[in-house]
Amino acid sequence: MAVRLAGVSRQYRQRRRSPFGQPLIVDALSGVTLDIPRGARFGIVGESGSGKTTLMRLVAGLDQPTTGTVTVSGTELTGLREGGLAFLRRSLQIVFQDPMGSLDPRMRVRDIIAEPLQVQGIGGIDAAVATALDQVGLPAGAGRRYPHQFSGGQRQRISIARAIAPAPDILLADEAVSALDVTVRSQILALLESIAVQRGLTLIFVSHDLAVVRRVCDHVAVLSGGRLVESGPTERVYSAPEQDYTRELLAAVPTLAKGLAAASTRQAARSSRLR
Repeated sequence: MAVRLAGVSRQYRQRRRSPFGQPLIVDALSGVTLDIPRGARFGIVGESGSGKTTLMRLVAGLDQPTTGTVTVSGTELTGLREGGLAFLRRSLQIVFQDPMGSLDPRMRVRDIIAEPLQVQGIGGIDAAVATALDQVGLPAGAGRRYPHQFSGGQRQRISIARAIAPAPDILLADEAVSALDVTVRSQILALLESIAVQRGLTLIFVSHDLAVVRRVCDHVAVLSGGRLVESGPTERVYSAPEQDYTRELLAAVPTLAKGLAAASTRQAARSSRLR
């Protein structure tokens, strides 16, 4: 398994609301057990507050579970200090939601992509940067420019290039297309799929958009209120969901038929008022 979570819970203590009150304990995750196969394209879906971001942070070694264990590439992360997580900084890379917010505007693109290689002491930097730029569909000359000189979709391609340059085993995409328009979103999704296949990556795709996850992922896990509702092959979960919550999420996904029906209803209502 690329990633395994066993009985993982994460609690956060909030401030007291009064000097004599008890601190409020919030369960961000509760008893989540989940296996992500090596080489899978695995979607994590759920509404805001479902625990997606907390799960992502635990897998990336950015946080520690309150109870349970998190294992990545055969190494248990629980209790490891930063020095012990050095292997994870190379084997797992993240593509964030907002490319402009995750790219240093003062650095040239070449230096942005090279930075994780330099930090990890990886050689052949120029060749790795050139390969990464080519694989995301950007010309070599792009390395001399700054992030603000690119469109939103191009900046996300730069983020992806930075993530794949160290040759990770796992690529974690956190709402990686939600800030993009529909046309560019489709292009970036196709790019992520292509890179995952070409490089044999395990792709973990965190999103609230069920339609996007269905397109990209072959497995999916559904979270609600910090709990794992159900998981399995994407087509099985989408075509025959076992839990009511999953059915409700799928029923809320916008479709062309639903849009046309809603428009027809609104038109009928307006016609009725005019009569």
